[in-house]
Amino acid sequence: MRKIVTVIAGLVMTLAAMAQQQTVNIQAGGLNAAVGMQKYDIKSLKIIGDINGSDIITIREMASGRGVLQELDLSEAAIVKGGAAYATGRTQNCVTRKNDISTRMFAGCDYLTKITIPNRARLISYDAFSNCPSLREINTDSNLKFQSVQGIIYTSDMKTVVRCPEGLILDEVEILEGVEQIYTGAFLNIKLLRTITLPSTIKGVSNMSFQGCPLTTITVNSMKAPAMENAFDAAVVSGAKLYIPSGAREAYLSADHWSKFSNIIER
Repeated sequence: MRKIVTVIAGLVMTLAAMAQQQTVNIQAGGLNAAVGMQKYDIKSLKIIGDINGSDIITIREMASGRGVLQELDLSEAAIVKGGAAYATGRTQNCVTRKNDISTRMFAGCDYLTKITIPNRARLISYDAFSNCPSLREINTDSNLKFQSVQGIIYTSDMKTVVRCPEGLILDEVEILEGVEQIYTGAFLNIKLLRTITLPSTIKGVSNMSFQGCPLTTITVNSMKAPAMENAFDAAVVSGAKLYIPSGAREAYLSADHWSKFSNIIER
């Protein structure tokens, strides 16, 4: 009897492991059928083949609500047009476009901790990974447009910071020299981030880049005030210390948005 029980227990554990980690090779629209009854039990999934809006719906269901999907590898998947709208946007439904990680594609995937983007991806919408509080890594494999450095996505030429995942635990960020642009919403809702340093090469800080970040110290190493939109929360503008190079005060006081900071300090 003990042997039978042991065999049964081992079989159950094997089946559970299989359900938690899976690779599927599909045609567009085929993900739901491919995962079948294991849909809400898979923790790690690699998808090979074309995926459309219907497949994105399945991914979103697996990574939120009843599902437990934590790790998603899309390196060998290709996003194509077609299928159902995967979400509702402000003005229109969200649908897939060829090789685009488009608006709100993975938004609200609460359990997702790591994602590898498709090798063919050529665009990442600023809100594609919004409201993903557990997401700690956005990785690339052989993508030619983007590269990942410690889980943060940059353009391949390292001139633009594209997106820092919301679940990445960090309280201080020093942007590398050579970076020229902070993309829209790049550090949106990084809840512990208190200190940032922008390089001498920075030219632009886009809308919502650091909103939702409780920043207390901002250092900009550029003598010329970079172009900036509404990048910071009002509480940060009024309360944070903004450190700039010696002799750059007039440049920042005459620049839109930077001039609104209450505590500008030359160093």
